[in-house]
Amino acid sequence: MSKIASVEVFPIEIPFKTPFLLSRGFVGAPGKPGQHVYLKVTTRDGQVGWGESRPMPTWSYETMETVVSTLRNHIAPILEGEDPLSIGRIRREIDTAITPSISASQPFAISSVEQALYDLLGKETGTPLHLLLGGSLTDEMELAYMVSGHGDKPIEEAAEARKRGYTCFKVKISGDPDRDASTLTRLSQTLGDAKIWADANQAYNGATLPRLLESISGLPNIFCVEQPVPTYDYPGLSRAASRSRFPIAVDESVFTHYDLLRALNSGAADLVVLKLAKSGILNNIRIAALADAAGIPLLGSGMTESGIGFAASIHLFSTLPMALPVDTNGPQFLSHLLVDGLEIENARVRVPGGPGLGVEVDEDRVQELRAEPSI
Repeated sequence: MSKIASVEVFPIEIPFKTPFLLSRGFVGAPGKPGQHVYLKVTTRDGQVGWGESRPMPTWSYETMETVVSTLRNHIAPILEGEDPLSIGRIRREIDTAITPSISASQPFAISSVEQALYDLLGKETGTPLHLLLGGSLTDEMELAYMVSGHGDKPIEEAAEARKRGYTCFKVKISGDPDRDASTLTRLSQTLGDAKIWADANQAYNGATLPRLLESISGLPNIFCVEQPVPTYDYPGLSRAASRSRFPIAVDESVFTHYDLLRALNSGAADLVVLKLAKSGILNNIRIAALADAAGIPLLGSGMTESGIGFAASIHLFSTLPMALPVDTNGPQFLSHLLVDGLEIENARVRVPGGPGLGVEVDEDRVQELRAEPSI
């Protein structure tokens, strides 16, 4: 395959259809678009690979500004002139240029690079991404429905989604034990036998978490509680895992397999959440292998990515045994996914069958939504 000729970075803002609130602030809402960074890698013979980063400061430390700067100033010079099929070697060069601290460096930015390179590899060989990763376990992936916010409206929306075939509901909880227990109880009563995946996004601590767990202990359909305490609080996760009736899932605490090893050594994880955005393709494979060896089930999640990141996530997750329907919720919240080629109907999405990511990027729409940050 010919060498990489150009690397283009497109910061864009995609409008939200409905509000999405988590414990640390809004992910997006009407009038408050989501920030995305698209990466376009083009070879000398004109082949194109796409990747997407979805930085979210309310979730982790990378921002649109840092992702754009990292891609343009540090990663693009590494990629230009390289053989795009040498993915492992390129990743080692990136880790030399942007040295990991603790376990990860700029994972959201680097994830977009891996997506683009695998997209190129798939297009060059005529192979869908999931086949490059060993092949999908299913032709369709089931999606979870995100429940966010307080009051009656989220309960009503969840009930309507249940009628449309959703069997799993990921519920953002706030850190207020009484309010969260009330929301979870109402949802449990409303949704019948559907599974509830409660996600605290680090909102609890050692004093408040026991109150929540005691209040919801009798609810039959809560599958797990995700990341109840801060990312660095492995002792708190360990205490929760040892005392909770419900399995404790780790997300923000695990970006790499090194993080998972620490969580396992601390007895801090009953399940692990995979995200393409935080771990890319290669580290997710390593995390999944270690989890399998340790008997830790997998959950698949996302960062409200648009069509590029969504498609890449579906490819990746389809190759792994998932304990629940996956929480890749961009289609639920975003006004446009900016790609053609996805087949989504309510709670199900078909694993793309075309080469690479299997989607076609709407480049005109990308240009319309450009939002160059001040750096």
